Amino acid sequence: MTKKTLPRYFWAACLLVCLLAFGLRLPNLQGYSLWLDESYSAWFSSMSLHDLWSDVPLYEIHPPMYYTLLKGWRAIAGASEAGLRSLSVLASVATVLVLALSGRVLRAGRTGDQVGLLAALFLAVNEGNVNYAQQARPYALETLTATLAILSSLVLLRQLHARAIAPSASPFAVRSLVPAMAALAVTTGATLWLHNTAMLIAFGIWSGLTISLLIFVPRNRMLQVLAIVIPGVAALLIWSPFLPMFLQQNHNMAGMAYWATFRLLDSVQVVRLISGGYLGMSPIILLAPLGLWQLWRIDRVSALHMLIVLVLPLSFMVAYSYFHQPVFVDRLFEWMAPSVMVLAALGVVLGLRRPTWRGAATLVTLAFCLYGTVQFHKRGPYEDWRGWLSRIASEAKQGDLVIFIPNEIDMPLHYYYADKVFPEVLSLPAAFPARGLARRYIGNLGGPGIIPADQALVHAATAGHARVWLVQRGSKLFDPNSIIRAELSSSRKLAEKFGDSNVVIELFD
Repeated sequence: MTKKTLPRYFWAACLLVCLLAFGLRLPNLQGYSLWLDESYSAWFSSMSLHDLWSDVPLYEIHPPMYYTLLKGWRAIAGASEAGLRSLSVLASVATVLVLALSGRVLRAGRTGDQVGLLAALFLAVNEGNVNYAQQARPYALETLTATLAILSSLVLLRQLHARAIAPSASPFAVRSLVPAMAALAVTTGATLWLHNTAMLIAFGIWSGLTISLLIFVPRNRMLQVLAIVIPGVAALLIWSPFLPMFLQQNHNMAGMAYWATFRLLDSVQVVRLISGGYLGMSPIILLAPLGLWQLWRIDRVSALHMLIVLVLPLSFMVAYSYFHQPVFVDRLFEWMAPSVMVLAALGVVLGLRRPTWRGAATLVTLAFCLYGTVQFHKRGPYEDWRGWLSRIASEAKQGDLVIFIPNEIDMPLHYYYADKVFPEVLSLPAAFPARGLARRYIGNLGGPGIIPADQALVHAATAGHARVWLVQRGSKLFDPNSIIRAELSSSRKLAEKFGDSNVVIELFD
């Protein structure tokens, strides 16, 4: 193919990859119920901006920025499941486009185009990326902004490296670096606003920049300091209005029981997530290290930077969860998937010399990841609150009482039955958010656990009701001693039971 026809081919390929990504993120967007965390997003995005920025951060553990963006988005796309989730779909497809264009942004020539397009194709069929593209949660947006921040840091790093090896370059000429510095500051600031653990992403990026420059780029230290410090300070300034809330939220978390547990084997789940499923792990764990090695051979500065950006945040979270407080959840590392796909694409394009090997590796990776995505779409909703609440409403009789444990179940009820008839509800120990109670809180300061005193409350509340529905989510966390169920079963018989492994719905009469 000639250079003249390459642009047309390239842009057509970008379009096709983005259309594939978009198509794989559409199935079941409206068909599947919101799960509990998504109902959080629906709940908070329906609040006033004043409450969202003044009251909500006092008990919620996430920044209010995503909920604010979703509030504006739902005014355009609507508050249906598809409307709420479509913001994540667009962010995910945009991330695929960023990967496709990454070679051009880095001015890596035809090889860069090939790597970028292949990485975009891998991400388009990546099961984990498709999963979080279909959730009304901040992870798809965070993946987009983090990918842009990492790409901006690579552009800045390559410019500083080129400046150092060009003897005629002025050591104080900052103007040409300003676009990359500004992009790094803005995208990192945006990432910090989307999730509190994004501090680790920023830490990884600036550690990678610093260490790579110290080891491999010995000249122009003053310019390097300015190029790193200025965007870092700017990113912190962009994020600084949230700092008081961030400190308060971290103080709150220190006094809570967190719902996550941690085992060292959980790190395998991160590899599964960013690789595109269990099948996708097998080619990716071979191709990504091969790609990193090939990058090391041709650009050690960028290779070391990428290694630090990916390994340092994960290592810190593992150590923190193992030695201090278990806050390790695999979805916190979805932002790593695009970078790993780039390394895997490098492994194919540069690491496999024969065209037949490259073709086979590409087809196997795509087939394995696509299989995982198809299976994901077949699995059904993560939590079917729409179906469960509908079943209760349809089977309920006059005078039934429904008990929610935890009180967070108020949120899916509010979303699906705010304007519909539903039986009387008792959320224990009080309606969400139940704040300031002298008891253990799990996950946030609005959802407390059950204590023995709640048994008397349930006894009194159920006295006038012939039938009682008990809806429990995560009972081992919120009512590990089965206090409420024991109270109900002491005087009533179990008539019906349904749900899943984490949500159990029982009818006592």
